Amino acid sequence: MRQISFFLFLLLSATSFSLYAREEASPTLRELVNNKITITSWLNSDKNKTTTVAINQPVILTVDIATPRWFTDGTAIERISIPNIITQQRNLQATNYSLMDGEQTWSHQRWEIPLFPQKSGQFTVPSIGVKVTVSVKTGKSITGILFTQPHRFSAKRPTSQMTNPDEWIVAPKASLTQEWQYISSTKNKINTPNDNKTFQLKVGDVITRTTVLEVPDSLAMLLPTVIPNEKINALQRYTDPVQLIDKNTRGNFTSIKKESETYILQKGGKVTLPPISIPFWNTTTQQSETLFLEGKTFIVKHTLISWLAAYWYCISLFLISSTILVLLTKKIRLYYRTHPYPDFYLLCQSMYSHAWPSIRLYIYRKYAKKTDQLELKKYQPNNKKEWDIQSENLQTSEISKIKTLWIWFKIKK
Repeated sequence: MRQISFFLFLLLSATSFSLYAREEASPTLRELVNNKITITSWLNSDKNKTTTVAINQPVILTVDIATPRWFTDGTAIERISIPNIITQQRNLQATNYSLMDGEQTWSHQRWEIPLFPQKSGQFTVPSIGVKVTVSVKTGKSITGILFTQPHRFSAKRPTSQMTNPDEWIVAPKASLTQEWQYISSTKNKINTPNDNKTFQLKVGDVITRTTVLEVPDSLAMLLPTVIPNEKINALQRYTDPVQLIDKNTRGNFTSIKKESETYILQKGGKVTLPPISIPFWNTTTQQSETLFLEGKTFIVKHTLISWLAAYWYCISLFLISSTILVLLTKKIRLYYRTHPYPDFYLLCQSMYSHAWPSIRLYIYRKYAKKTDQLELKKYQPNNKKEWDIQSENLQTSEISKIKTLWIWFKIKK
């Protein structure tokens, strides 16, 4: 019985091998091109138009593979490397869809790869290999590599104002917002007034400035720096790591750059954080625009310690000067206790008290010392006529303090 079973097994095996040998040989992938599988590629939406874009504006390379059979595995596209072009494959898998061609349904897999030129000039996208696996009539799958056609496009500076493309945004639209947060030196959050009027902070308080830049159809790594790197002596500055986000929402790609800086107030007075402006080339309107954020000015109140630290030099200078002045005044007073006061000092006292006899006395005394004469009319100054008039008035009446001082300083040797 065992011998019969073994003989039947051998007979069945031989029959199966014979049938397998008679099966039709599977075609190669190259033999299926055009009739059973196609590959097409183009740049942007217009397949026939020559593409010219601005620097950092994406050029979309679309690769479409189609077959009337079906794909038994996902397609894989070759990595693209072109000098002065940044490529980033946004999707890890191709988009699958079906189209009717007459009475036949074709399965499609489509890749869309953005190319971002970094400088002006002519660029060539070389032939790109795509690994494809499709089914054949025999029920098996065949795998091979298909190649796209090469493509050309050009990039340029859209405006002469774009001297440094790294500082520009190139996109159909862009959004720039900011948020301020204030924390006191005791770690409590400061509530800002609803009317956004100026309010006081004090030394040691903390200001946090956060900016968010959102740009569609771009890359976060291409977005410019938002908060300027400016040194402000009244602040101690701390910068948080920049957050770069590229997100896809139902096929809408948005790049986000979030920057945040923290400032600790070090000095009292008026502190201004500067406004922000970023140049923006609108690819929809083909015009240059500017994204703008307002700065803020804060009134910072000193603490006792910060006030002493800020003005210690002036305080020291004032104390030293005051001490010298007090000592000098004391010494002068001690000196004039045993010595007569200067005539000019006595003249000023007499002018203050309107003591005209004393005023005339001090003027005559100076005149006698300087000229060895007694009559004022005999003096020969530069302005003799004016001197005669004022000296006569001094002897007969009261004259103004200015005229009195004029006579005093006119008397010289």
